[in-house]
Amino acid sequence: MWEQIQSNKRKSVLLVMVMAGVLILLGYVIGEALAPGAGWGGLTVAGVLWIIMTLISYFAGGRMLMAFSGAKPITRDD
Repeated sequence: MWEQIQSNKRKSVLLVMVMAGVLILLGYVIGEALAPGAGWGGLTVAGVLWIIMTLISYFAGGRMLMAFSGAKPITRDD
């Protein structure tokens, strides 16, 4: 079981890093497409956006998942 937990953690970190790479690359490409030479601005915006998305998913991801699935807290009466 511990091996599965470690594997899931590694896969989660890999997924976050791949997402960061794709988002930053996309930001650079869009920045260059809109204004040649402005790729670094797009890169910066994409990096800030990635940090904000990562923090939101880390601190509120569980609550968001429960809200989307329609889960309700259980009470003693249940």
